[in-house]
Amino acid sequence: MFRFPKMLASLLLLISAISASSQDSLMPDSSILRLLIEQAKTMGDTQLDSALILNRQIVVEAAKANLLQLVWDSRYEESKILSKLGQKDSALFLLNELINEAKNKADTIQQLKAFSLKASIQQRNYDFKSAIENLLIAQELLSASTPFDLRFDVLNILGQTHRKMKDYESALKYYRILELDFSFQLSNRQKYLVFMNEGNVYADQKDYLKTEEFFQKAYQECKQLGEPEEMAQLTYNMGALYYRQKKYPEALTYTQQALSAYIEIGDKLRIERCYRVLGAIQYDQSNYSGANQFYLKALKIAEEIENRKSILGNLKNLYLCSSAMAKANKSLSDYAKALDYQSEWSALKDSLYQADLANQLLELEKKYETDQKNAEIALLGKENQLQADELLLERQHQLLMWLGIGFLLLVMAVVLYFMFYYRKVSAMLKQQSKLIFEQKEQITDQNVQLQKSVSTQNKLFSIIAHDLRSPLVSVSNFVQLLNFYLHDGRYEDISKMAVDMDRKNEQVLDLTDNLLLWAQSQSGGMNPQLQRINLNEILDECYELYLPVAMRKGVALELTDADDCQLWADRDMVRTICRNLINNALKFTPKDGKVRIDYRCNEAEARVSVSDTGLGIKPEKLQRLFSLDREDVRYGTDGEKSSGLGLSVCKEFCDILNGKIDVTSTEGIGSTFSFTLPKYSDELQELAELKAKQAATAS
Repeated sequence: MFRFPKMLASLLLLISAISASSQDSLMPDSSILRLLIEQAKTMGDTQLDSALILNRQIVVEAAKANLLQLVWDSRYEESKILSKLGQKDSALFLLNELINEAKNKADTIQQLKAFSLKASIQQRNYDFKSAIENLLIAQELLSASTPFDLRFDVLNILGQTHRKMKDYESALKYYRILELDFSFQLSNRQKYLVFMNEGNVYADQKDYLKTEEFFQKAYQECKQLGEPEEMAQLTYNMGALYYRQKKYPEALTYTQQALSAYIEIGDKLRIERCYRVLGAIQYDQSNYSGANQFYLKALKIAEEIENRKSILGNLKNLYLCSSAMAKANKSLSDYAKALDYQSEWSALKDSLYQADLANQLLELEKKYETDQKNAEIALLGKENQLQADELLLERQHQLLMWLGIGFLLLVMAVVLYFMFYYRKVSAMLKQQSKLIFEQKEQITDQNVQLQKSVSTQNKLFSIIAHDLRSPLVSVSNFVQLLNFYLHDGRYEDISKMAVDMDRKNEQVLDLTDNLLLWAQSQSGGMNPQLQRINLNEILDECYELYLPVAMRKGVALELTDADDCQLWADRDMVRTICRNLINNALKFTPKDGKVRIDYRCNEAEARVSVSDTGLGIKPEKLQRLFSLDREDVRYGTDGEKSSGLGLSVCKEFCDILNGKIDVTSTEGIGSTFSFTLPKYSDELQELAELKAKQAATAS
């Protein structure tokens, strides 16, 4: 059951009155329905469910009165509300219907509005390719007669999309077009949005002086708007900006102003955020007592609104604050509080992590079941088609036989005619027989692929069932021991246990990352962002990441120096390949062993090698080393279990990036894994830009 606020109840009564009047042959007044649409807009951010119900009722009443423009406008507002409710697919489906209706009417304004909103929803959900495609269509629809508000929306969303893509130069280009070329047409709200967005671009680049400059401009425009929520948000952003610059007095002033505004508005989510920032300001200035008070207030509100992530953040802050107070005051009670907060934080963190992991695994399982069902349906359809073709062929043969008997009774001329016809049909039957044979071969190939897919998926779920469950069971056992050690005051054992828990957690995270990357590559959702990247930076980053792991295991990790090398590849994919190969080498290298990272570049490509003095690999296992459907499971020198998923991901990514990966190994001596990737060149970049332009033109 829905609980409607009084305002919504009165609006629904008004619509009922309009409906009753229509039964008396009185058409609803379009101005009243237009007023209700505007009323639904004001309800949108605070009463989304109520606004959705109201919009749908307006559609019904407008349709009865044949007010087609109002029907379209109300459904357009409905798509906005669906997006805010998190129902992205429903919103995009509705917008596609609205676009088709607008195209049929040749209504350019409606098309512009729908394409712009569609792009905005897609960029908020990180579907940048689709967002850019729809924005390019919207740009083509712009003309001299286009209302400025629509032109502003297109350019503003283009800026937002490029900012999220980290293409800051392009983002600033669109904002400067609005700021400079249309300065006299911008309203106060539009100026506020432009300055605010420009400031956010500079903040992403950590250019805080420029950020402050544009935030101050936005602040002046916002004061003229007289909208408390916008002013509160901007004031909060100013406080956060000064906090990043360690300008604590200014940060304190703006954050307190934002807090007062949000208290007056009644926005508990942002009140909690303000208390947390105020606590951080006090903590950074070593005022742990003051910080503790703000964190407690933030925790209380987070619990009231049942925001588990905010509760987790506040528990961590209270733990750090209590620990600092204990060190400063040498107070056992503060130490006890710190342990309590840490225990609550750890328990909630494990709960959230397991919930997220369960959701991810559920999504993988659903996708697997859907793919399997689709494959089975396709296979069944092919078999049914084959049976139908064979039945048709049999009937045609029978028909030809009876026709042949009838032909014998006809005159010679007729017989000759039908003999010609028979030859023609026979040729057609041969062609159909050939087609049926090809279809049989195709079905056989598809069946082989299906069996291979099922085998791979079974291997994947075997990894999930065993390799993920084992570390989680260990973590559960650690948690049970924690209370026992705390009760006995065995803090050294707790410290050792924490190291083991951290190692188990790293194993689970690495395995989960590889699972998700593998699943994404298998589903065809991996679209590499090819760009010019520095190989040296990536290898340095991976070296720094795994150096503590190597030191903890007693393995020497070396990275050779070489000339600067630029690749044409996807940064995240290259980073994943390097991390998996280094992690694999460390896993199978014993104490006092050595892992060495080498790389060299020629004119066309770069070659990276990771060598180890580890266990080595048997020759018969080398051929299927990068395949996920192999049956054997290997264990590292410290008993670490290896499913082979990481190497499979490396092979997938190398293929996607037009590279190669190979391995040489001698059992008992060590292994060398090497991969090659294309080196950056102006020709490669120009070719990529040309393909992008052709794709945009084709769309």
